[in-house]
Amino acid sequence: MNRLIALLAIIIIGIGISVSATQYAVYYASTEQQDTALILMNSGGNETYYTLKIYDAYGSLLDAVSGDLAPFESDYHVVSDIVGNAATYWGLALVETPGIMTIGLETFMDKGWQASENVTDAVMTDVTAKYYWYGLNYANTSDQATGVVAVNPFDTPVAGKFFVYDASGNQVHSEDFLLDPHESTYFALRKLLTTADSMWGAIDIKATAPIVVAGEYFAANGTLLNVDEITRFYFYEEFQ
Repeated sequence: MNRLIALLAIIIIGIGISVSATQYAVYYASTEQQDTALILMNSGGNETYYTLKIYDAYGSLLDAVSGDLAPFESDYHVVSDIVGNAATYWGLALVETPGIMTIGLETFMDKGWQASENVTDAVMTDVTAKYYWYGLNYANTSDQATGVVAVNPFDTPVAGKFFVYDASGNQVHSEDFLLDPHESTYFALRKLLTTADSMWGAIDIKATAPIVVAGEYFAANGTLLNVDEITRFYFYEEFQ
């Protein structure tokens, strides 16, 4: 598919998306140093089942596992135990279930626990707006660095734009992106911005469908300090 044509088509006409089961989408990484564990918690009070699908950065399905959960029971999955480790093993972990889930995420670096996060928002499938907007903070200073991930949970392409503002509100970077089905992209701010004391502030992302955004926060020596999963948009822009 010509990516420019696809980008224009998505922006002009939007996306029609439908799925038969509830889906929960999160960002994971299972690379040489980094790993992710997912705790799947049945929060609905009824017996349920699920399928956990792991995709690589390019949207290819690596593997899937299924399970049954009694009310308020939990299952624990380490992603590397399912798919192994590789440089492109990061991006979308998708849980399909007829039930109500809470998903806990544990990030490990060199097999040591690093960060935890909980996600309760299911993927929004009633896609009727022109754009969905996501925000997070960043720092690209002498002692901090940030990486940002955008993840497409859908079977159809999603287009968007990535904006970066400095502490004074000046736009210092912007770029368009197009995610193929289940594909992810990574914005390493050290490669995009000048390192400066004033280079911190707001990141804004707009997308033609609800996506998953993750912020990875690093110390100056490259040590990962935290991973923040953003599954809820702060604003949606309707068609005029």
